[in-house]
Amino acid sequence: MSNENSVMLLLDRISAHLCLQDVSIALLGLFLFSCLRAKLTNKGGPIQWPVFGITPEFFLQAHDVYGWVTRCLTNSQGTFPYQGIWFSGSYGAMTSVPANIEYMLKTNFKNYPKGEFYKERFRDLLEEGIFNADDESWKEQRRIIITEMHSTRFVDHSFHTTRELIQMKLFKVMESFSKSQKAFDLQEILLRLTFDNICIAGLGNDPGTLDVDLPQVPFAKAFEEATESTMFRRAYY
Repeated sequence: MSNENSVMLLLDRISAHLCLQDVSIALLGLFLFSCLRAKLTNKGGPIQWPVFGITPEFFLQAHDVYGWVTRCLTNSQGTFPYQGIWFSGSYGAMTSVPANIEYMLKTNFKNYPKGEFYKERFRDLLEEGIFNADDESWKEQRRIIITEMHSTRFVDHSFHTTRELIQMKLFKVMESFSKSQKAFDLQEILLRLTFDNICIAGLGNDPGTLDVDLPQVPFAKAFEEATESTMFRRAYY
């Protein structure tokens, strides 16, 4: 009887091991099938991997995020859905189609609130400002900003400061590159122009990123790093 019990116990253990092995193989096969399906059904946008969503590809393209997104939009005819890690709450759609953007930002704007997921991840950078507000808060801030931006004083100030930035700084920077015959990043130059212009209009101070020697301004660098970190937070979780 003891030998019989031992044999039965051994058979039970073998059966349990085989069942566990079968389940593992089945799960692995399902995962590989899902990966293959994600690859085959991809319509030009980033691959939506099982469990991880676009996160693996996002990590691989971290050095060229904007170029990668641009290529995905081009290959997907302007719009693609995305999803982050499962249960993270990160999902949505990227679009560059003018009609879609007009519909969301103008025609049916009230139906596209930022939502708590977005606001929570951007709060450290934007707090409760207009770029991170919804509903009545957004309407009130928009009313105040539009009133100020359409005032004669603000229009005149913007006109003069923009003209000075272009004439006194942008032209000199471009002239310097022309004389040196060195390659340069036009996007970076225009970004510096925009940053200085916004700081002058909003803060009343010129940070000087567009000076002829193109200095590394600590405030500008900190803002860029904060923006990048916030973007990664939005994409991953």
